Amino acid sequence: MLKLRHPWSLLAIFFLVMLGVLRTFSVPAPVESDVPEVVFSAVRAEAILRDLLQEGKPHPAGSELNAVVRDRIIGHLKASGYDPRVQSRFQCNPRFGSCSSVDNVIAVKPGTEGRYALLLTAHYDSGWTGPGAADDGAAVAAILEIADMASDFPPFRNDIVFLFTDAEEVGLVGARAFAEHDPLFSKVKAVINLEARGVSGPSALFETGEGNRSVVRMFAKNVERPVGNSLVYEMYKRMPNDTDYSVYRDRGVMGLNFAFARGVAVYHSSIDDLNHLDLGSLQHHGDNAWAMVKAVGERDLSGIRSRENAGFIDVFGMWLVHYPVAITGGLALFLGVWVMIAIGLAFRREFRFRQLRWGLLAIPFLIAFMALGGAMMSFPLGHWVDIHPIEYPYPWAGRLALFAVALLAIYVTLRLFSGRVSACAWMILAWFLVFMLALVLSSKLPTASHLALVPLAMFALGSLVDLVRKKSPAPLLVASVLGFAASSFISLYHFFMLDTVMNFDMAYVKTLALAPAVLVAMPMLLAWASKRELDWRPAKGLAGALLLLTVVHWILPAFTAERPRDMTLMYRETEGNDTAHLILESISGRHDPDFADSHDFEVTKLETGRLDTAERPARAVRALDLPAVVLTAERERTQYDTVMHRLVFELPADTPLLEISVPLDIGLQSAWVDGERALDTRLQTKHRRQRHSIRLIHPPAGSVRVDLETVSERAFSIDVLTWHELPGVLIAPFLGNWPDEARPYLYGPRAEKHQSFEIGPDGGLSSDH
Repeated sequence: MLKLRHPWSLLAIFFLVMLGVLRTFSVPAPVESDVPEVVFSAVRAEAILRDLLQEGKPHPAGSELNAVVRDRIIGHLKASGYDPRVQSRFQCNPRFGSCSSVDNVIAVKPGTEGRYALLLTAHYDSGWTGPGAADDGAAVAAILEIADMASDFPPFRNDIVFLFTDAEEVGLVGARAFAEHDPLFSKVKAVINLEARGVSGPSALFETGEGNRSVVRMFAKNVERPVGNSLVYEMYKRMPNDTDYSVYRDRGVMGLNFAFARGVAVYHSSIDDLNHLDLGSLQHHGDNAWAMVKAVGERDLSGIRSRENAGFIDVFGMWLVHYPVAITGGLALFLGVWVMIAIGLAFRREFRFRQLRWGLLAIPFLIAFMALGGAMMSFPLGHWVDIHPIEYPYPWAGRLALFAVALLAIYVTLRLFSGRVSACAWMILAWFLVFMLALVLSSKLPTASHLALVPLAMFALGSLVDLVRKKSPAPLLVASVLGFAASSFISLYHFFMLDTVMNFDMAYVKTLALAPAVLVAMPMLLAWASKRELDWRPAKGLAGALLLLTVVHWILPAFTAERPRDMTLMYRETEGNDTAHLILESISGRHDPDFADSHDFEVTKLETGRLDTAERPARAVRALDLPAVVLTAERERTQYDTVMHRLVFELPADTPLLEISVPLDIGLQSAWVDGERALDTRLQTKHRRQRHSIRLIHPPAGSVRVDLETVSERAFSIDVLTWHELPGVLIAPFLGNWPDEARPYLYGPRAEKHQSFEIGPDGGLSSDH
């Protein structure tokens, strides 16, 4: 008989494991500036960052302020003894349809052999709204600090290339320019890329190249505080996100991609500034990069790529468990059979087949209860009237509510099935499910096999201890406790990890993350409950606690000055209309309704300037008659039996952005901007295209030629959008009571001019244009 003195012991284990998991998502203390220069100091790096971002303003690619930041980077490199150079060119990325002038800054520390090179890189341009202290100023400052440290360090075996790319935010344009046109790239065999998707949190390894077994081993061996999970990489592959490393990865270069991702509500907002950057995250960034520079810098880079991939997960930010995916199938089979045999031998005398039948009902009931309970909690916790869509500023009430759902599911299952399902029957079924999960993952998603292999391995290890203490009247107690601890680790790790990719609107996913711990705890709880009369009072108490926590979650503010809603005041006019609109823009659709009502903004259906319409809170104003684009067009048939439309745009002065939207149904194959391929529709992206877009960031003054190659000869319409400065006098009346918990996000305040053009069947413009 499996015996447990008191269920509170399981809660104690769960709590201790949670403390360890929370350490994973914490950051090291920043190191002061007075340490030796062989130790990375976040305080020194912060001083560099303050110098780079003196103005505290956005510096997107092509802007005057971005050139100032570029020159400051060059100055720091020269002060460290390097001879930096600038790669300047007009570049497009045909995967995204983005074009920009780029100024990549490059410095090199020569190696003793110099046959191959390690690339340490980050981008220095910011988004349109904030100064980009986290994204990606922290990484730039960390690399400049590392470059200064390395300048007095003995030469490594390989060259170390310090690359600061331009125009990452508008489509990885600078990285593509380096990869395609700089001869130094041919020497690069490994990349360390530093990024951010927030302003705090640990610097985690979230992406590598294919054949990563070697670099994962190096990461585990050389980094003092390794944080990473190969399941995150599998999730990242399916997310609509890319970084500069995507350019190098697609060219077969091995790499390690690091980012911190807490405080995602501040990401790409106007308060991505030094006051909101966590110096612990900067410290972790620098520690990881410096450790890997020293390790990879001395490695023979001809063998950096392995023949196989590795799965990995960190344990409390202290160790990295990693394994070659080639062994996952055999390991799952070995551990699973071991565990099932151990359970069968331990309970061979008390096992009854009839109790399996109740178990086949009880386990689905428990899982369904958790899923349904989480789904029901998704409404009050994540879909209430005014809930932050990205990151709730006070999450613990909601988290505890989901823990209460799991506890309620446990107790109701115990109350209904205690006496019908024995501990050994539940143990057989639960661990058989873990075994099956291990086999499925090893076959379908081997880099995530640790979700099942870690609990199986700990249970198997505990069974050896139980074998030594075989005279104990509680067989497999140690195995059960270790299996529960490991399952709690897996559950809690992914419960908290999901905060970076989803909010409480998908609470059912978070409750299901707790399912492994709940499933393997049940045999011990059933053994404890078998000699007790359970009533419904604890269930009522848990339901009351759940209600109380939900109410607390409702009462707490969903938006704060530190975790604001995204809200931007912008202006849009359409050519030929006397009436324009001031618009409260919110990418997430969470504008402040009180502010909108107080200033007579009404939800209005508007043209977006991208071949469609959208409903936005807007207020009609008189059109400013912003400078317009002048377009001429002609066409010719190519030797490949396609049609080439040649469009020449005469641009207004000082236009930060020109965006051309082309419908999907004309069979667009490629587009060129001034002879540079700007779009290739055959290239796959993570984004589902609703239209074809070509974007020119800070295009040069004068005329720009855009060539569109299509398979269709019929007439079609294009939308053209240009950005202009938003007049302060226009928005001044609305800024006096601007909410403290609302901040511009992504694109920021601007004035947009929308024009539509009809390209006729003869290739020219229709008569009304």
